[in-house]
Amino acid sequence: MKTGKDRQIFLDVLRVTATMAVVMMHTISGVLNGFFDMRGWERREKAFHALIDATSWSVPVFLIISGYLFLDPKRRVTVKDAAFKYCRRIVFTLIIFGIPYALLELVGYLKYFEWWMVPRAIKNTAMGRSWSHMWYLYLILILYALTPLIKWLLEKVPKAVVYGIMAILVLGVSIVPFFEVLNGADKIYAIPKQGIYVFYYLCGYVFSIREKKPTKKEGVYCLIGFSAILILETVSRFVEGYVLEMAYGYPLTLLASILLFDAGWTFQKLAAEDKKDLDAGIPAKEKNESVKPKDSFRDKLLSLCVWMNPLCFGIYLIHPAFLNLFYKILKISINNFRFYVGVPLFFCIAFFGALISTWILRLLPPMRKYVL
Repeated sequence: MKTGKDRQIFLDVLRVTATMAVVMMHTISGVLNGFFDMRGWERREKAFHALIDATSWSVPVFLIISGYLFLDPKRRVTVKDAAFKYCRRIVFTLIIFGIPYALLELVGYLKYFEWWMVPRAIKNTAMGRSWSHMWYLYLILILYALTPLIKWLLEKVPKAVVYGIMAILVLGVSIVPFFEVLNGADKIYAIPKQGIYVFYYLCGYVFSIREKKPTKKEGVYCLIGFSAILILETVSRFVEGYVLEMAYGYPLTLLASILLFDAGWTFQKLAAEDKKDLDAGIPAKEKNESVKPKDSFRDKLLSLCVWMNPLCFGIYLIHPAFLNLFYKILKISINNFRFYVGVPLFFCIAFFGALISTWILRLLPPMRKYVL
């Protein structure tokens, strides 16, 4: 990501927002994963599912951000970079976090510890059987490894072919499966369901080469559309007979993710153009007097997102540790409180606990350099 005056702050904002959404999603899904009996809590259960739907855009946005950065034609990513910089970081992360998490899972299941569990935890991590949220690391590891090849293909293949592939992916792993499930069938994928992650990665590429001049109207419409989708998903959960499980590839999730990124991209470009106009036509003194007071709160918020951005990866990795402590060991969850108390309470426990832990771990130079 660019730094200084050319920094694309909308990526900081989106990454921080998506990280908070992931923490909220896992805060809720931790109650719905079978550890707590929801009989007699039907309305609360629907509210839980509505919150999961309303935050399901988070992982797709992460992938779009990655595609926007790594597939940008102006950015050079060699095989050496992919292997010894980006993939290495994920492998180290799996070793430092994945193996202990897999070991804790064994200890929690068997209720005791023996040394044979250590090699079993290593094997489970290598096989992708650590804590459930670690699946994203295996996905991004594969995408990082394939990035030099994907960039090479994108240089050789006409843009129309890329758009055609993306259209096929949307049809095969989003639209067709959604309507099949809506009609009562089991999940059906015309092509492997993992294809939706490739689609989101390519979406980032499309935004990185986009030449269309943005307008304020486009950004506003994108935010309105995004908000409308969240409202529709929430209301749908309370309609009798609506039992669809959240999926990252379903059309509403897909559309919400693209609209949110589009809004951020649009306002970033507009802000950059406004800044050029100000620099070109307004004296420095006048510019400071007219802009700074008006934007002071916004600037503080953006500065906070810039500060939090390097902590997001660690927050993603660590926050389930706090949820598992309360949900699995202490047997305390949102259900022990009123809905409007329990949800923000456990979200704050997970989010700020992980934020502080990440900040402390990043004080260690090897952790900051190779992992976090």
